[in-house]
Amino acid sequence: MKNYAVSDLVKEVKVILDRNQESAELIPDDTDTLSQGEIIRGVIVDAAKAIEELAPVGKLDVIGVSDLAIAWTEDGGAYVGQLSLPSNLLRLVRVKVSDWKRSGTIITDKDDSYQYQQNQYVRGNPQRPIAALVHIGGVLVLELYSSNKKDATADLSYVAAPSIDDNGDIALCEPLKDAIVYMAAYLTCISMGDTETAAGYKATAYQLAGIVEPSQT
Repeated sequence: MKNYAVSDLVKEVKVILDRNQESAELIPDDTDTLSQGEIIRGVIVDAAKAIEELAPVGKLDVIGVSDLAIAWTEDGGAYVGQLSLPSNLLRLVRVKVSDWKRSGTIITDKDDSYQYQQNQYVRGNPQRPIAALVHIGGVLVLELYSSNKKDATADLSYVAAPSIDDNGDIALCEPLKDAIVYMAAYLTCISMGDTETAAGYKATAYQLAGIVEPSQT
C-alpha cells in the first residue's frame, strides 16, 4: 500500500473533470453549493472500495495474518470452524487451514453451494476445502468446511478497507491509484446527474484496473 494525500487526489480528479466542459458546469466551485473539492473528497473512499473489491488479485496489496485460532465444532466425524474476521477487512483474498491440502474456495451464504455445506457427506473437506463468508447477527464471520483436527489454525490474506487518516492521507494499492481517480470522477458525475459523462470515466477506471465489466444480461 502507498499513502496518498487526499488533497492531491482531489486535484487529479478536478483535472479529469475540467477536460469535459459539461462536467465542469455541473459542479460549480462557488460559495453557494458544495465545492468541487468537497464533492470529490466525499467519494474518494467509495471509489477506492469499488476498484479494490473487483481488481485482479495481482494488482492488490494484501495483509497476511497467520496462526489464527478457530472455534471448531464436531459434526459427523469432522470439525466445522467459525472464525472472526479482521475489523478492517474489505476483501478476503485467501484462507488456508493448517490441515487443508490447498487454500479454500471462498463463497458466501448467498451462493447455492453454501447449502451443501450443511450436509456432512458433500460439504468441503481438507482435500477440497470451502470457506464461507456468512452474516450472523449482523456480523460477517468465516465458516470453514472442514478439518480433521479440533486445534487447526488458519492463515488469511486480505485487503484492508480504505479510510482517510487524521493527516488527510489514504492508503491505496499503488497499481490501482489511477483507476481509483477515474472512479472518483465517475462517482462525482453520478452525484450531479451527468450519467453520460460518468459512463466513460467508469469504463476508463475498469480498463486501468484490469476489471472485466460484469455482464448486464
